[in-house]
Amino acid sequence: MHRDLSEPHTKGEVLIVEDTPASLKLLSDLLTDAGYDVRQAPNGELALWTAQSRPPELILLDIRMPGIDGFEVCRRLKQSPELRQVPVIFLSAQHDTDDKVRGFALGAVDFIAKPFQAEEILARTDAHVRLGRAQHALAQERATLEQRVAERTAELAREIEQRRANEEFMRLSSQVFEATRDAIVVTDPEARIVATNPAFTQISGYSRDEVLGKNITMLHAGEQDAANLAVMAQAMGRSGHWSGELLARRKNGETYPGLLSASSLRNGAGEVTNHVALFLDITERKAEQHLIDFLSHHDALTGLPNRLLARQRFEQSLANARREGRCVAVMCLDLDRFRSINDSYGHEVGDKALQVVSHFLTDSVREGDIVTRQGGDEFQIVVQDDAQLGATMALAQKILAGLRRELVIDGQQITVTASIGIAVSPLDGNSFDELLRNADTALYRAKETGRDNYAFFTERMDAEIRDKLAIQSQLRGAIARDEFEVHYQPQMCLRSGRLAGAEALLRWNNAVLGRVPPNRFIPLAEEYGLVNSIGDWVLESVCAQIRVWQDQGLGDVKVSVNLAAGQFANDATVPYVESTLRRYGLAPSCLGLEITEGTVMGDPDKAVAALHRLKDIGVSISLDDFGTGYSSLGYLKRFPIDTLKIDKSFVDDVTTSANDAAIALSVISLAHNLNMQVIAEGVETREQVQFLTERGCDEMQGYFFSRPVSAGEFTELLRERRNLFDV
Repeated sequence: MHRDLSEPHTKGEVLIVEDTPASLKLLSDLLTDAGYDVRQAPNGELALWTAQSRPPELILLDIRMPGIDGFEVCRRLKQSPELRQVPVIFLSAQHDTDDKVRGFALGAVDFIAKPFQAEEILARTDAHVRLGRAQHALAQERATLEQRVAERTAELAREIEQRRANEEFMRLSSQVFEATRDAIVVTDPEARIVATNPAFTQISGYSRDEVLGKNITMLHAGEQDAANLAVMAQAMGRSGHWSGELLARRKNGETYPGLLSASSLRNGAGEVTNHVALFLDITERKAEQHLIDFLSHHDALTGLPNRLLARQRFEQSLANARREGRCVAVMCLDLDRFRSINDSYGHEVGDKALQVVSHFLTDSVREGDIVTRQGGDEFQIVVQDDAQLGATMALAQKILAGLRRELVIDGQQITVTASIGIAVSPLDGNSFDELLRNADTALYRAKETGRDNYAFFTERMDAEIRDKLAIQSQLRGAIARDEFEVHYQPQMCLRSGRLAGAEALLRWNNAVLGRVPPNRFIPLAEEYGLVNSIGDWVLESVCAQIRVWQDQGLGDVKVSVNLAAGQFANDATVPYVESTLRRYGLAPSCLGLEITEGTVMGDPDKAVAALHRLKDIGVSISLDDFGTGYSSLGYLKRFPIDTLKIDKSFVDDVTTSANDAAIALSVISLAHNLNMQVIAEGVETREQVQFLTERGCDEMQGYFFSRPVSAGEFTELLRERRNLFDV
């Protein structure tokens, strides 16, 4: 059974099943702060035991877990009579529609994609907990109501039959008759009203005197419910009993639904002496049921059809299009950088923006086209069109142009753009799920090509997405399979020629994919929320290796580790760096952290605070790829940066291009004026070394001295103490 829904101190009890500790803590903290009682399970076995010990009101269930995965956990939950009604929301880092179809087939009520959005987690959790409670309460009320009606009808029948024989019982019956909140009407054999109770007056608006002697049909709604009235009359004539829903009419003319139980009373000779009807106004319960039915087919925020209803309407649209020799286009629309609206203006404004966008989309399409929302800032549109797809392209252009106009919400001017992916049946598929999947693939391409545009699906896009999914699938277990390796590229002092340190570079060799370049898997690790765990592994490995070198008497080697944008923004990064240095007994000066220019310039004010937290540890900080982005010198002087790195693109032609030489010289001069060191990347020729040395560059790294090498090969370099100028 669910816990008592009357508890005022909690919004509900939620079980979170997630094998990633960081995600588990994030979800737990978010829902606890929102007022939920939260229980946690790090794997499927513990999730089943925890749910069986006390069923929660909602389960947030990760799909990909070691041991028993989320699909198997859901299957077992739905086999248990005590747990099958507990709603399950799957947590997934994938956009695989097949997984979603499988999840819904197993009984899941929703999906939430990773990386998590707090507003989405809270909105969906609130909606499904409220929906679950409403369904549970409605079921209890219905059962109670039917039991009450049956019990009271039988009791009333017995009271009427025995009233002459038992005056005390008649007195009690009279009290029940007067006090009950159910309307009671007693008629003679000809259906003329002979008695009513106060609840009847309260519900119908008629006083007792106004209806006495009148036929009971005066209370019926009339023609609009004539069929039910005929069924009741036949049942009463055949068996003397009927129960069901009937439309009634109040004195003011208003019709309302009621739950009626009617019985015939007979004397000892078997003759009908009276008819007794118990009636309950179920207007509110009908409204609740209507809301439940609506929410099961529509999005709660915008009122647009959800995927279930969209699928049904798509099938109708596809059938019509086939008869007419036309196409059906499915458009996936995603608002560009919508999270920034929530961050800047708050979630309430963000929700209103989604409502405004949904109204705009509904007004933009033709009659018969379908607009749906699947959660977050994602919308789908189904359009019937001819083979030239003129209407589809015109609609896409109309939507993009219309959304570029500023929205005014609560006095705030907000600019919204969107990206649209389009798949067309029958060319790109014939099922709703296949077209959605392909349109989603095209959407990714639209975003990759600059956003605020639309793209049609092609097979090449599909191959690229499958390649990404293959990398993502293998990447998830790469740490456990020990597939990563850290290589070290020496950083050489241009004044002394001695080894000054190294940059740690991650390498991945997978049994299925082979050697995967970092520029392919690092962006995907960030996109799928895996970069923090990979970054922690790199930091742990580097610190362990520095400890080994020190124990071997090879000196205090300084190694720089690249910090991804997700790690930089993560509040847990600073404590983890501190604890790792402390665990291996390393001085902070042994570790450097490299951050790209794009990472810090995304939100410079937040970056300043984050950089100061890192500097407080005592590690050095390098700004990588300097000059390739959009740095502001005003912010640069505020950043607590120790080293600027000149990007390889400027070093390549530094001896042959006056422009690149000027850029390199400017960076060196700027850094020294700001009391920073300068490292040149990608140095490959002696002429480049000479140029950089003469211009005062502090350090270099590149193939001229050494490629990135394994820890063992770098150990040999430390032992050799080879000098740059001996190369």
